[in-house]
Amino acid sequence: MKRILGSPAIAFLALPVLLLVAVTAYAALANNIFISTPADVWARFQEWWPTGLQRDLLPSLINVAVGFAAAVVVGTAAGLVLGLFPTARALWSPLIDFIRAIPDAAIVPVLLLIFGLGPGTRMLVVFLSSVWPILIGAMDGAQAIDPRQREMGRAFRVPRTRGFFAVILPATSPQILAGIKIGLSVSFIVVIISEMFGSTEGIGHFVIASQRQFDIAGVWVGTLVIAIIGYLLNTVFGLVQRRILHWHPSSRSLA
Repeated sequence: MKRILGSPAIAFLALPVLLLVAVTAYAALANNIFISTPADVWARFQEWWPTGLQRDLLPSLINVAVGFAAAVVVGTAAGLVLGLFPTARALWSPLIDFIRAIPDAAIVPVLLLIFGLGPGTRMLVVFLSSVWPILIGAMDGAQAIDPRQREMGRAFRVPRTRGFFAVILPATSPQILAGIKIGLSVSFIVVIISEMFGSTEGIGHFVIASQRQFDIAGVWVGTLVIAIIGYLLNTVFGLVQRRILHWHPSSRSLA
C-alpha cells in the first residue's frame, strides 16, 4: 500500500487534483475578480469550443506549421553547409550572430509594420524566430563530426550522396533535433505574441480580446489552451525524437 501511494504515478495524478482544490478554495474565499473558479472556466470553455477550434486555434497551428516547416528545411540545410565548410562559416557567422541576438518579441512589431497583419506575416515571424536554433544545432553537429570518418569515406570512394546519409546526417541528427525542439517551442510562443499585437484570428487574439472585454474566464480558457497545446507539442516531439535517436545513448534521457 505504501509503495502504491508513494509511486510517481500517484504523485503525478494527485498534484493537479490538489491544485484544482486550492484554486477553487482561493477563488471562493479571496473575492478577487481576476480569479475565475474552475467551474466558470469550464463553462466558458464549453461556450468557446464549438467555434473556437476553427476560429482561434486552427489558424495559430497553421501559421506555426508552415513557418516552422520552412525553418526546419532552411535551418538544417544552411547549418550543415556552414558547419562543413569553414570558409562559408567564417563569412556568415558575424551576420548570423548579430541577427539572432535580436529578441524574438522585438521583431514582431517591426515585421507587422512592414508586411501588415496577414497570416503570411505571422508565418514569417515564426520562421525568423525558430530558424536560428535549428541552424546553430546543425552547424555545431557538422563541426563535431570526426574528420577521420569523412576521410575514410573519401578513401573508399563513397559517393557524396551516400556519405551524406550514412555519415553526416546520423552524426548531426542529435544536435539538429535538439535545435528543432527548441525552435518548436519558440515558434508557438512568437505566433501567440504576433496574434496579440494585431490580428483578427488566432488563440493569442482570443486571449487579448477576452482581456479587453473583461472576460476573465475567457482569458483563463485561452491561457490554459495555449499551455496544453504547448505541452502536447513538446511531448509528441519528444517521442518522435526518441524514436529517431533510439540508437543514440542520450535517447534514454530525452523528454
